[in-house]
Amino acid sequence: MTRRSLPIAMAIALAAVASPLAAQVGHTPQDTPFEDLRGRQALTLAIGTLAPGGDPAGVGPRTGAQLSVRYELLLTGPLWLQARMSYAPSLDRTYKDPLVTGAARDLGTSTRPLAALEAGFGMNLTGNKAWHRVTPQVHGALGWVTGGTNRFDAGGYRFGNKFTVSYGLGARLVTGRAWEGHVDLTHLFWKYDYPADYGPGGAAGTDAILPTNQLAPWKGNLLLSVGVTRFFFR
Repeated sequence: MTRRSLPIAMAIALAAVASPLAAQVGHTPQDTPFEDLRGRQALTLAIGTLAPGGDPAGVGPRTGAQLSVRYELLLTGPLWLQARMSYAPSLDRTYKDPLVTGAARDLGTSTRPLAALEAGFGMNLTGNKAWHRVTPQVHGALGWVTGGTNRFDAGGYRFGNKFTVSYGLGARLVTGRAWEGHVDLTHLFWKYDYPADYGPGGAAGTDAILPTNQLAPWKGNLLLSVGVTRFFFR
């Protein structure tokens, strides 16, 4: 399965879970597939994999482990306010010199952290109930990501600080107790800002790092995580 098809596959799977709900009527309390959700606030600790994608220059962060903490507050009905902090402690990055060509262009790699902060809204697709102890969710957020430094690398590039936009799919794995499981797939977008020397107008000419002058592209990145959630204030 390709990176682009994964969010689509997740959406189809969650739709398949939610679609039978309209037909579920007339159940007695003891055999209903529905179960009331608990908690008005929640804290989730998760571990996952951040897979940055589509960096055309090949100097951005690569795939690595990421830790996250998410706080949720029930607003009304199935709508939740969400805030998430994430931290990837060691993502490899490649340095390139746009002023030279050939093998001498690659200046080596380093390991750098990446931190992100997001805030937005989430919604339970089954309302305030679980269906067969699963509650599919959708969410969207705005945020900020930082590479931990504003210094330029040896090739004149810096990841720096970036504005982010994200959407995602998730699922609560209901246990009937205060502790639950949670899985999530987020598609996180940020913009790369490359120096002018990376383009065809730079010193390397036709053998530039970027064959076009698209020096500020928006690219999507995937975060897949699994965690445990503690709910409060039933």
